[in-house]
Amino acid sequence: MSEAPRDTGDATMQATVTYTVVISPGEDGWFLAQVPEVPEAISQGRSVEEARSNVSEALSLALEWRAEEGEKLLEPGAVTVSQVTVGQP
Repeated sequence: MSEAPRDTGDATMQATVTYTVVISPGEDGWFLAQVPEVPEAISQGRSVEEARSNVSEALSLALEWRAEEGEKLLEPGAVTVSQVTVGQP
């Protein structure tokens, strides 16, 4: 988990939190981006960068909604991303 003050350009500093984002190519040429710790945070983009930017906005909105509703959150980094190797059929 990474929390650090973020310079917002004004006199106040805002804490930041880093979550895991999984970005995968879709069959339609778009990239799907989702945050495993926050299932509501899902978006897409025409490029990896656009998908990352869009899911960042979706994550902010999802976290605000969860806070307002009193919904529990998984801690950032609670998801482990790993690879598994299997034989090809």
